[in-house]
Amino acid sequence: MSLKRENIIKSMTTFGGVQFINLATGIFRSKIAAVWLGTQGVGFLGLILTTFNLIVGSLNLGLPTSVIKHISGSAENSLPKKLRITKILSLLLGVFSAGICFVFAQRLSDITFENGDYTWAFRLLSVSVFLKQISSVYSSILQSTTHLKKLANANIIANILGILFTVPLYYYFHIKGVIYNLISVGFIEILIFYLYYKSLKIKEQNVTKNEFVTESKSIIGDGIFFNLSGFLTLLSAYLLQMFISSYGDLRTLGFYISGFTILNTYVAIIFTAMSVDYFPRISKNTDNNCENLNQEVNHQLFVGMIILFPILLVLLLLSHIVVVVLYSKEFLETELYLQLAMLGVFFKLFSWTVGFVILAKGSRKTILSNALIYNSVFLITHILGFYLDGLQGVAIASSVYFLIHLLGNYWITYKKLGIRIENKNIKTYIAFCFIIILCVVLNFSMEDFWIKKGIISLIIIAATAWSLKHLNTIFRWIK
Repeated sequence: MSLKRENIIKSMTTFGGVQFINLATGIFRSKIAAVWLGTQGVGFLGLILTTFNLIVGSLNLGLPTSVIKHISGSAENSLPKKLRITKILSLLLGVFSAGICFVFAQRLSDITFENGDYTWAFRLLSVSVFLKQISSVYSSILQSTTHLKKLANANIIANILGILFTVPLYYYFHIKGVIYNLISVGFIEILIFYLYYKSLKIKEQNVTKNEFVTESKSIIGDGIFFNLSGFLTLLSAYLLQMFISSYGDLRTLGFYISGFTILNTYVAIIFTAMSVDYFPRISKNTDNNCENLNQEVNHQLFVGMIILFPILLVLLLLSHIVVVVLYSKEFLETELYLQLAMLGVFFKLFSWTVGFVILAKGSRKTILSNALIYNSVFLITHILGFYLDGLQGVAIASSVYFLIHLLGNYWITYKKLGIRIENKNIKTYIAFCFIIILCVVLNFSMEDFWIKKGIISLIIIAATAWSLKHLNTIFRWIK
């Protein structure tokens, strides 16, 4: 049991190390945006990025994910032809996606910003859309051929080189620099991933028209299925940001995006590591009595609690400093969002742990219905929260949403897939939830600054000691 948990931690550490470097570059980029663009600039950046991701995600037909499925484990004699077909498909989709973005640029500006002032931005963005569609497929090829080290290095180099363009572009062009930066990053990514792809030294083969049509139907057919749930997630995020921008302003949207980014990108780096390592592990699990699968799920949840619990408490204690360091004093209203929404991140740990089982073992109908239901719940709870109490309401809505997500996912995996979370894990998880709630209540109810910070600090010390004790047990550092 300890060995499995040790392997989980080692895998998460490996992928987490790569993500940490990417995270550091992302923090630097956000800091530059906060200082030189301000809250309105960060709001603009958030809307542009969300729209960009929505365009790319909805028009790529799930090709990056489908490529991984179709190329993984391919025989040596079929791989060269599949690579040629994949590259042709990526080029066609890139041209198509860019064309849609360019032609409907004014409409996109009207929908996103309620005016046509940013038509120029979406026309330029079409270049970045074209580049992203192609580079993402090269990335999938590296992953599907198990060249994960090359994939990691490519991501790191692309991120670091991208920063070299971010600084001068934001400084000299301000809002326009956001678009110019996306284009420059697109060129960097496609160049880096292409060079690493060429380093595989796989000689492609020409394909006939019939071979291309047959294989393309299979790849795109699976891709459309994979694309639907991801598209719904992007769409719900886009609609929420549109609502906040319309009924609030870009400044409020900037606060929301900065808080969301801190919690769901910087703090929740554990989820990125889970998606790279945990998902493939449970996908390969074919044990019919679910015993091995249950062990994997329980180990992952336990390790996740060890890592995430003390991190969230530290964030609560130092939220003021975190906001100023990552952004600026202009973003201090984000602190309230962090303190109220952090419980939702802990709920997310549980819901994601069992949710990956649904992706790996559930039927297409279950996956799609889940995506539709939960994204609808996401929109309803967050819009209602903002309508009732602004940014604070959105923060509370985030925790409510992930609690609903947790209960729903566990019910499905319990009833349909035979997943059983061990009683000791459930008791530990519930205890941690109550401790987080207690610390949040203390933070808001106690007037004496030093007393409440002192109490929370003592709880953090105890939580850290508990985590280190169990890490010691897993790794057997203390003989």
